[in-house]
Amino acid sequence: MQVLLTNVGGRRFALDCAEVVEVLPIVEHRTAGAGPAWLRGLFNLRGAMVPLVDLSVIVDGTPTAPKLGSRIVVLRLEAELFDATRADGGANLVGLLVPEAFGPFPRDFSQAGAHPGFDFAGASHLGPTIADEEGFLQLLRCRRILEGDARLRELPRTLDAAIEDGRDGAIDGSRGSMGRA
Repeated sequence: MQVLLTNVGGRRFALDCAEVVEVLPIVEHRTAGAGPAWLRGLFNLRGAMVPLVDLSVIVDGTPTAPKLGSRIVVLRLEAELFDATRADGGANLVGLLVPEAFGPFPRDFSQAGAHPGFDFAGASHLGPTIADEEGFLQLLRCRRILEGDARLRELPRTLDAAIEDGRDGAIDGSRGSMGRA
């Protein structure tokens, strides 16, 4: 499989390219201001308002410190994972803020010696782990990153509250300095 690589909290993770729509530089976003810590807010992707989720908070419990190499990995998730659909077409898109993204690279997570991953509450997004020339590499099951703990089902309510409150901001706190999607 082809994967994008990222590092979170000193650990290497892979995202299956089959689940990736596109990779963007950091863009201006509207902050959520409330809700779960992993929800950074919304960004405009060619007219569709897309939730922005911080992978570092989900995996490591600490927010991504934005830097030049930080990226937004846009994922398309199955519509049935969402409680509500949005008229702007962004209903099943999620932007995943990652500290950095490299690739694509071929990796085989079914190889002999691979750990199959975890399938218990709170860790079902942690897929198989392999060892390669740079150390351990774990596949993140993108669909399950937001599946656990009703995370994805919270998005429509949390985003609607943020829109009503009118809180805006850029990821680095300096409005408008990071460009647009």
